[in-house]
Amino acid sequence: MNILLVLAGEPPDKQLLQSQIDKTDLVVAVDGGFNTLKKYSLSPDLIIGDLDSVELPENNTIRVVHTPDQNFTDLEKTLEYLLESYTPNSLILLGATGGRTDHLLSNLHVCALVDNSVNITILSEKIISDKIVLEKIIRLTPNTNIDHEVKQGNTLSVLPVTQYSGLATRGLKWDIEHLDSHHNSSSQSNLAIIDDPQFSLMSGSVYIAVYQ
Repeated sequence: MNILLVLAGEPPDKQLLQSQIDKTDLVVAVDGGFNTLKKYSLSPDLIIGDLDSVELPENNTIRVVHTPDQNFTDLEKTLEYLLESYTPNSLILLGATGGRTDHLLSNLHVCALVDNSVNITILSEKIISDKIVLEKIIRLTPNTNIDHEVKQGNTLSVLPVTQYSGLATRGLKWDIEHLDSHHNSSSQSNLAIIDDPQFSLMSGSVYIAVYQ
């Protein structure tokens, strides 16, 4: 099962949002993420959150799960509910970047703790050198892969968020050999020299930021 989560961060444009809706089985608005869907006259299957940033229509027919506990973020509460209620193969997040840096870091840490068999990708659009570039932040674990996500010529960086060991790649300009979190070096602004380069990890999780 593929689940799309729309958060209240930097909103995607309608084309990116619609393209992801078309690929997923369940569309979830995480609190204020509902406002982005509403702006484009799109409806989620489910709204989850404390609802402090959402104005629901009077005749709302969308299923709502109210989670008022302020000890956890709306994303934490949403993931807990989804993982208890469904068996997702993949989670795609839109609106998880932009705005405050602490929100992005929190989102990365929260997603890093999800069962490592679930594929997680955070999508956003960035303006780089006057061009609109799709940014994919893909979680890599020992039980997930990022096949068909990276193309020849893509720039990519490793984003270590938690402890990990045994990161290795094949198909990058500067391949990585058994990199661990205790090393002082990582890999920034690397380059894919083939389509679908190989990534492997022995333990923990890292994010691969890909720019297309």
